[in-house]
Amino acid sequence: MPFLNPTQKKTLSLICDTLVPALPAQNGDDPRLYALNATEMHLADALENGIEQITETTDRTQLQLVLNLFESPLFNRVAVGKMQAFSDMSLDDRTEALRTWGDSDLAPARQFFQSLKRLALFLCYASMPNNEPNPAWASLHYPERPPQTEPAPTPIKPLTISEPTTLYTDVLVIGSGAGGGVIAGELSAAGQEVIVVEKGGYYADHEFSGRELASQSLFEKGGLLTTSDLSMSVLAGSTLGGGTTINWAASLRTPEDVLYEWDHDYGFTGASGVDFQHSLDAVLKRMNVGVEDSPINGNNTALEKGCKALGYDMTFIPRNVKGCEECGFCNFGCTFGAKQGTVKTYLQDAYERGTRILINAAVKRLLIERGEAVGAELSIQSPDGTQHIVIIRAKYVVVAAGSIHTPALLMRSGLSNAHIGANLHLHPVTVTYGLFDEPVVGWQGPPMTRLSRQFANLDGHGYGVRLETAPVHPGLAAATFPWESGASHKRVMSNLYNMSNIIAITRDRHGGHITLNSRGEPVLHYKLHPSDAAHLLRGLVESLRVHIAAGAKEISSPHNRQMLYRPADGGSLEDFLHAVEARSLQPNAYALFSAHQMSSCRIGGDSATGALDPGGQSYEIRNLYVADGSVLPTASGVNPMVSIMATAHFLAQGMKAHM
Repeated sequence: MPFLNPTQKKTLSLICDTLVPALPAQNGDDPRLYALNATEMHLADALENGIEQITETTDRTQLQLVLNLFESPLFNRVAVGKMQAFSDMSLDDRTEALRTWGDSDLAPARQFFQSLKRLALFLCYASMPNNEPNPAWASLHYPERPPQTEPAPTPIKPLTISEPTTLYTDVLVIGSGAGGGVIAGELSAAGQEVIVVEKGGYYADHEFSGRELASQSLFEKGGLLTTSDLSMSVLAGSTLGGGTTINWAASLRTPEDVLYEWDHDYGFTGASGVDFQHSLDAVLKRMNVGVEDSPINGNNTALEKGCKALGYDMTFIPRNVKGCEECGFCNFGCTFGAKQGTVKTYLQDAYERGTRILINAAVKRLLIERGEAVGAELSIQSPDGTQHIVIIRAKYVVVAAGSIHTPALLMRSGLSNAHIGANLHLHPVTVTYGLFDEPVVGWQGPPMTRLSRQFANLDGHGYGVRLETAPVHPGLAAATFPWESGASHKRVMSNLYNMSNIIAITRDRHGGHITLNSRGEPVLHYKLHPSDAAHLLRGLVESLRVHIAAGAKEISSPHNRQMLYRPADGGSLEDFLHAVEARSLQPNAYALFSAHQMSSCRIGGDSATGALDPGGQSYEIRNLYVADGSVLPTASGVNPMVSIMATAHFLAQGMKAHM
């Protein structure tokens, strides 16, 4: 149901028409791209629907209030210097008004601008009207049809639930990602009867569409999850296999100094020992990890070229693939079945041993009796869409719902350890772009195969940034690029084919926390600590330097008010980089992301330092274990899939001895 009244909807439509206006093509501009407009794309309708799906009632009420204010000439006189209703302004004046909101010193103004800008531009460039290719894709040289494979029998057949029921098992594993998948595989191999429940769906290889918008169902909150102040976009898997299904296949061992820190500073006994190394070896072998399947694409070529020119560290990123077709669409699920995530490995192993797997199953609360975990209550959606209450009774419960939902479930179930929901680490990421004369084609080939650790230890204690690359697709790129006007944004989009990107991944020392909203769902609270922000800024600046060293003819900062540098225009690169350094990293003033969530239920040597003991068992509830990214005592520093899987494997060996 639409929640905006006709006047509010008209204002929203005008905002969309300002973000994506029809413009005359000039000086070789592609007329198809410049003719693209929000009205033609029915963008206001899609935006209203998207907002309704991902926001709370209070958020929608605030949006209604702001849209009402946009039609107040007096308010606009104060806010943007225009004594007119927004609907009476020319396109140029509306553009200036939105730019003023985006550049405002007032955090709520930037938050409002970014929330609409990001979602509107993503929908505009990712949607497929009438199920036809987006009208902008041809101008961007983006493929109309992503790779697909022929239908084949599904190797896993989830258990069908058609009525309220009670199930019994030895071990209940909640979550199927890097942690839950490994736990299921290891415990089933030890002879335990296992049930795995996953709140997302299951997709066989041929069912991955490769479409940017359609694939959002694979992500938490449809890929639109943010921190509470909207400043950071958070990508997390919500499908069978979790993040291992939709990640970019980077498979890096946990650094030894990080393991030493976990063991000696946090009491995660054994993390720096030989047994943990054996667990690392085991998961790497099972996932077929190696560098021989890490060919270089245009994006990674630019990163490697620039780093080598500057004398910076450069290394290969091993990948967990087998028979990779190098299509570049693996962040939407691997249609070729090459990515060896948990669905292809540990979950398949467990299923073949008789493990039952439930999908579309949302766990409401744990069942706790006399201080002991005995199962869980969940709501499961049957194939016809009907919801059924299912009770699962188990001797042991392993929560592996990820660093967002694990603490939420524990809090909903009455646990109260202070570290549940605390210490949330997100590996904050920003991105910079370089424009080249030659094609880069950021959506083609393995997206992440090279890494620079040059700035990974900026403080002498293992905290800093790593430089990598990310896959590029039109919707996410459009949402990420700075917007100063419809014309400037279309100019940037028109160059997408020739643009490389570098992401700066920060190992954050200081964390955020998770709370519950009125419906018991997790809310992420996170603000960059000044020391972590300084590291992120260093990575941002160095990534710009790398672009130039690789031969980029133009670079830009990720700020709302874009800062550009072109070597051909003259001027000092160092002066430009100093100016970028001087630009603050205020929330919602630049592009900020997370694809790694960790530590929100960390292991500690005692209940004062962690929520779990060194074996992964709750300090509060017997026979309740946690085994996912939330148990990591600190941020891993590297892409955490292998760290999480190895931790789960290590914990599983101890569980076997007690079960």
